Amino acid sequence: MEDVRITGADSLLDMLTFIDSAHAVHPDMRGHTGGATTFGTGIIDQKSSNQKMNTRSSTETEVVGNSEYLPKNIYFEMFMEGQGYKLQSNTLAQDNESTMRMATNGRSSPCTSNSKHISIKYFWVTDRVENGNIEVVHCPTHQMMAYYFSKPLQGELFHLFRNVIMGWAHISTVFTAYVSQRERVEKCEKITEFVGDASTKRVGTNTTKMTYAKAVQMQNTSVINDRRRGSSE
Repeated sequence: MEDVRITGADSLLDMLTFIDSAHAVHPDMRGHTGGATTFGTGIIDQKSSNQKMNTRSSTETEVVGNSEYLPKNIYFEMFMEGQGYKLQSNTLAQDNESTMRMATNGRSSPCTSNSKHISIKYFWVTDRVENGNIEVVHCPTHQMMAYYFSKPLQGELFHLFRNVIMGWAHISTVFTAYVSQRERVEKCEKITEFVGDASTKRVGTNTTKMTYAKAVQMQNTSVINDRRRGSSE
């Protein structure tokens, strides 16, 4: 409860969404959907809830999860456009390749009688992909941040995702395919001094004040590193 959450953006034109689902984990045998949306640092939205229908396979569960969370993605896309920021990149990260094929190809994918019963209701996602509104990319399970919202994680993976979700670490620390249209400020500036509230960062002869968010981020990173060194010793 005492942790400080940080939210930031590398670019307001590049949005990244993670969706993951757990198959038949509830007493009524329904799946669980987890999702998160980010612009680079921290997340702007998340979802963790049981699904509204029963499914017969993990692939179906993932397709249903996409359908349940993507309306939020569409809302954020329209909201940002209303503020004058037309997204250049709207990426959906998925760790199930069968679900990726169904979302990308629709009925052209290996869609047999096992999945026809969900095609009409849930292949609207394919329409968004075909129109170029969303790009679907593969995301390995150990980089799937939505895993945090669909499974009871423990240990190192829990701490890794927690740090990214809280904004203490950049999304690129877990998702290697993340590419921002604008180079991050931290890549070209070197922090040379850090002393409490009077912290400053100097680049050449230019001096700018350290932001509160950056100070908290550095402090939390330092605590995490100390804990790791202590456990290794």
